[in-house]
Amino acid sequence: MSQTTQNNHEGINVLSLFDGISCAKLALEKAGIKINKYYSSEICPHALAIQNHHYSGDTNHIQLGDVCKIDGLDLCDEIDLIIFGSPCTNLTSVNSKDRRGLEGNESKLFFEALRILKEIYVFAPIRKKIFFLMENVWSMSKKDKDIITKELTNVFEDTQLIKINSADVSPANRRRLYWSNIPNIGAPEPKPINYQDIAVNGYVDRDKANVLLGSNVTLTNGIFRYYKMNIGNLIYKDKAFADLATEKKLLTYPFILHKSGYKGKSRSGYGEYDFPNGCYRLPSVLESERLMTIPDGYVSHVPSVSKTNKIKAIGLAMTVDVIAGLVANLKH
Repeated sequence: MSQTTQNNHEGINVLSLFDGISCAKLALEKAGIKINKYYSSEICPHALAIQNHHYSGDTNHIQLGDVCKIDGLDLCDEIDLIIFGSPCTNLTSVNSKDRRGLEGNESKLFFEALRILKEIYVFAPIRKKIFFLMENVWSMSKKDKDIITKELTNVFEDTQLIKINSADVSPANRRRLYWSNIPNIGAPEPKPINYQDIAVNGYVDRDKANVLLGSNVTLTNGIFRYYKMNIGNLIYKDKAFADLATEKKLLTYPFILHKSGYKGKSRSGYGEYDFPNGCYRLPSVLESERLMTIPDGYVSHVPSVSKTNKIKAIGLAMTVDVIAGLVANLKH
């Protein structure tokens, strides 16, 4: 911990790269770790609008903007913990069209994070301990995983790599790799919470929701993609339908859709908890928050961001309870 932090007894100074909606801050607070200054690097206007809704009056929440423009030397005297989840766009198996790994236009930003990590570590005051935590997708290639592990270990010899599925502590699957040098880091204690537990109304047909993406399936024929590709999340109007076998659902649904008269051309007049196609709806913003263990209302109550962009921001976020469990040992 830095001398400034020790003298002020105000907790740790945090740098969160690719910060999104500042879920790292939520996680640290949930873990009982006091934050002195929180430096946020983010450029998405919708994520920044959510940040500003909560922290615009907080002088200790400092927005740094583009990660490519950050000079680690400016921060090396202050930072105690660096948290980041560099873009997975070109790493994930979901992106079959542009899976160029760490050479991709977005995923190569890992090397910007690495640059900042090195700058802060190399020029930090003597005997000052720097901790870091990095998150990225489980489904990346072995080549990319090995490169990331090697690069981080070259900076911190005590780097550890662990695999965690957020479903252990949340209602949704989210398989991720975590690299860190936090001592004795390990998977958080499992929690018995299922997808049905967080639904405001309706019924689901699986214990855990699929991983949240930036967008969901459609309200017309999305049910077919949901089952055939295991993408998106649905909540059914009737328990009897939810309990049907998959094949029976796919055979029955077209008749329900036709009877409803829903054409998918306009959603005006329908609320988040209505079933316009007579069969299923998509998770609301509130339910999406719950799938990521984000506090109720943190995103859903922000008035200046559209529902579409709220869902996208949540889909790009970290699972709060996973991060809280991983950083818990910093208290010691």
